[in-house]
Amino acid sequence: MKKTILLGDSITEWNPLKDNNIINMGVAGDTTRDIFWRIDEVKSIEAEKVIFMAGINDILMNFSFEKTCNFYKKIVSSLNESFDEIILIAILPALGDDKLDINILQVNSFIKSLAKENNLIFLDLSKLFFNDEGSLMISLYTDGLHLSSLGYKYLNRELLKII
Repeated sequence: MKKTILLGDSITEWNPLKDNNIINMGVAGDTTRDIFWRIDEVKSIEAEKVIFMAGINDILMNFSFEKTCNFYKKIVSSLNESFDEIILIAILPALGDDKLDINILQVNSFIKSLAKENNLIFLDLSKLFFNDEGSLMISLYTDGLHLSSLGYKYLNRELLKII
């Protein structure tokens, strides 16, 4: 198996997925700006694939949509210089108000279009976190934002399909 980097924020950092071929480069609290600032460190690692999921902290810190999009573009452009395969994962749903939901959907729509423009894989796992009635499954979260061990089982089942 080739080496894969998991790149993102706390949801990535706290992922219990362990494998000699997986390099976890998640940092709790990171925004897309923070990830861009450390992109050279990411690019210095010998790996073939990057799985990138971030953006919820941008929303929670009231970054403008444009600012988040600009950093996403810079990150993807930089990753494209060094890695054979880049997979963009949609921001996972979180427990919050309608404004949070709308912002997540808006950024995810942008991420999907960015993936398409750059011939990258886009993976939206949101549906896994809702029940049949369309409600967020709280058992998959510790606090409505971060995943519980069961939430990571759902996430990692899908990640292992693409690693």
